Amino acid sequence: MTKRYDEVIEVLAGSLDGSAPGSFRWRGRRYRVDRQLDSWREAGEWWVPSGKNKGNGNGHRDREYFRVLARPADSLATGDLDPDGYLSGTSGAVYDVYRDHVRGDWRLARVWD
Repeated sequence: MTKRYDEVIEVLAGSLDGSAPGSFRWRGRRYRVDRQLDSWREAGEWWVPSGKNKGNGNGHRDREYFRVLARPADSLATGDLDPDGYLSGTSGAVYDVYRDHVRGDWRLARVWD
């Protein structure tokens, strides 16, 4: 099952170049990223004249997405993977987080549980 959110989150970088999240805080709770599963970039609506996009007001969107396997920072992981490749023995889930390069913030887009 999946749930959509689009809520602002605080992210601590996990890579040397600062692009991928290493952990994030959402609704007052810290989540540790165990593994990055995928990443992609969406740059859309470049054809919309400035001021016509109701989403951010300038007609442009530039988002860098990361699909990560994460768990609450206070939960323990055994390091074992189940047959589907997910960490077993955790209360983790798959999260889609993105950096909005236009707004300048990070957001939680979706949770797969």
